[in-house]
Amino acid sequence: MNYKLRVQLIIALIVIAVSSVFTFFYIANEERFSSERSERASENVKMAFDTIVKDVEHFYVFRAYANMRSNGIIDAMKEKDSQALYRLTLPRYKTLREENPYLIIMQFHAADGHSLIRMHRKEEYGDNIALKRPMLRSVHRTHRMISGFEWGVQGLAFRVIVPVIDRGVYLGAVEFGIDTKYFVDKIKKVTGSDNLLLLHENMLAAADKSRYKAGIGAYRFTSISEEQWPIIYAYIAHDPSLAPKNIRYSRKNYEINPIFLKNGENQNIGVILCIEDVTGGYQNTIETLTEAIVLTLALVGLFWGLFEYAFGMLIGKVNLQERYIKTILDSQKNIVVVIEKNKIIYANQSFFDYFNYSNLKSFYAEHESVSDYFEKGNSGEYLQPLNEGLTWIEYLTYYHIKEHKVKMAVNGEISTFTVHAQTMIYKKQTRYVVVFTDITMLNELATNDILTHVANRFQFDKVLEHSISLSERYKRSMSIILIDIDHFKEVNDSYGHLVGDEILKKLALLLKGGIRKSDSVARWGGEEFTILLPDNELSSASNLAETLRKKIEESDFSPVERLTCSFGVVQWRKGEDGDSLMRRVDEKLYEAKEAGRNRVVS
Repeated sequence: MNYKLRVQLIIALIVIAVSSVFTFFYIANEERFSSERSERASENVKMAFDTIVKDVEHFYVFRAYANMRSNGIIDAMKEKDSQALYRLTLPRYKTLREENPYLIIMQFHAADGHSLIRMHRKEEYGDNIALKRPMLRSVHRTHRMISGFEWGVQGLAFRVIVPVIDRGVYLGAVEFGIDTKYFVDKIKKVTGSDNLLLLHENMLAAADKSRYKAGIGAYRFTSISEEQWPIIYAYIAHDPSLAPKNIRYSRKNYEINPIFLKNGENQNIGVILCIEDVTGGYQNTIETLTEAIVLTLALVGLFWGLFEYAFGMLIGKVNLQERYIKTILDSQKNIVVVIEKNKIIYANQSFFDYFNYSNLKSFYAEHESVSDYFEKGNSGEYLQPLNEGLTWIEYLTYYHIKEHKVKMAVNGEISTFTVHAQTMIYKKQTRYVVVFTDITMLNELATNDILTHVANRFQFDKVLEHSISLSERYKRSMSIILIDIDHFKEVNDSYGHLVGDEILKKLALLLKGGIRKSDSVARWGGEEFTILLPDNELSSASNLAETLRKKIEESDFSPVERLTCSFGVVQWRKGEDGDSLMRRVDEKLYEAKEAGRNRVVS
């Protein structure tokens, strides 16, 4: 074998090896990122469900206490006057049904276990319902609120049972029941997944067991389509346990995450299977592998041919190889940089696209480091230029096992990234390959309302807790506004839910445009929004609410002819917690609604 041929073979092997390393490095990273995305998807589904359950529980606990405070309710319960209870509660019950058509149960229970009145079936009362209902017996025994999924005459429902206590005397309880379909539909709306509901066989009557034959283990399907059957078969093919899994069927990848429905004793009585099509990542990997093979073969052929023409062109062709390697890196969507002595010596095209620079020279003409873009915050959660006395790259490599995140802002738009670094040492020279992966969308899913793009209830609770802490510490004022769209059910009934969704988005945009940067607007639930106003007295908060009320009334919400909102406004009191604050503002909102709507009550 002559020398030229040996060199050609060596170069060909080098091209194949280098391309293979980068290709498999990319694929390995994609698989790891896919695994991380799957884990986050499972966490986000569970977080979304927990948030929905918590929202429902808080909502109906507030409504229960508001009902108890209504004139005559306590006296009617003391006297066990079912007709008076029905008459006094009926207006509020109708309002609750308008707010949530999935509310299928509202009833009052006497302390001895008997039903005082069923608002949903007023003609049936007086029976000892506690004999059949473990959750209700628990409330009668402990005098404490309880929530959970439980079977009953109306079927499986999520129940919130609140004790009624007057001057230390236990009078009974108020119960709300929400149809399980509410949670199935809500999860689908939040995550976009296709959902299946299964019930535990111990919860089913004999007739139901014969009806719901198909299932997984001890759980039975309430309904399943022909299209869903093959996916479920693939899900349980090798492991019938109800665990989060990524399966492949008919050239598609599906992420299946179970959400278990628990009763008041924390027992599983049902499960919702969330099925999400995640085919894109798998297809990208196949396409990348195919492109890499084609590119590698092209490189081998190119270098072989060049050496046939001129052995002396070897060095020039090595440079060509480097350009092709750069092409592979530039094809990645993730930002990839090589750092030496805290200075970037190489960056892929995604870096320049994100930061809007044509080359590194123009970047360093205005910045000393990429860390100039790092958003300030809690260094324990997000990477900072300096962390515990170490530069960000030193901290990143020293704590390489820990997952690191960073927030960066370009042109006022903040994105969230995970950051991974790999150390390279060549001839005693240390370099770092750093990969920034954009996870902004996943982060927003956990904190933002999917429809209106303002903060969701979960995020608002965290902001409220933090704001109360700051107000306590620095003796600052703080106010809060709770907003409810008047007669929103009529909008959905008349124009459809798609128009209703557009109304919610327009209203959210209007509210965001009418507040300061330091204020926070969130979707509280359904057609309700809340605005947190740090460093704001009650008078200025009420003025802002009135301004927003007028602006809403005067704005165009076509095709709706006229849209109005009711407002409740309160100021935080020293020592008051979030639940108490929200309870007070909720009472003000209901005063506004009961006084005729389209007004501000503070």
